[in-house]
Amino acid sequence: MTKLRTPLSIENALYKVLGRIGIEAACDSTGRKAAYLRNLSDPDKREQLTVADAIKLDLAHRQSGAGGAPIYETIGLLLQATDAELFSDSRAIGRVAMEVIKEGGEAHVALVNASFPGASPQDFTETLRELEENAAALSKAIALIRCISAAGIVGQQSP
Repeated sequence: MTKLRTPLSIENALYKVLGRIGIEAACDSTGRKAAYLRNLSDPDKREQLTVADAIKLDLAHRQSGAGGAPIYETIGLLLQATDAELFSDSRAIGRVAMEVIKEGGEAHVALVNASFPGASPQDFTETLRELEENAAALSKAIALIRCISAAGIVGQQSP
């Protein structure tokens, strides 16, 4: 049975990376043993991922063709969520809203460009990149709103 992990957690991000690249590639990239890496993805274990290993695993994830850096992105989302708790929900929502609007607009423009006759492979590559950036911005917004809602800090004023 698969162990439940908090969606926005280092353990969950690591679990996804290990699933994508495989335990052998993870061992090769970090120089760690398989059992140790599996323990790192278990939220009930004491071991925690080091920054050096996180970087190596995210690079291996990119080299696998998956793109992105799931562990790094999760750390960023956790930091942003903490910002929301510490500073204000409205300020954090405003920042993430600006990013969603910007990335969404760029993705929409790229989609329209790719729809024109004669669109090049480069146009499709750019469209995919813009769509991925839009999806990442939306994921940040979703995580932020979930965090604010779960923390019960909705409606606080900016400092």
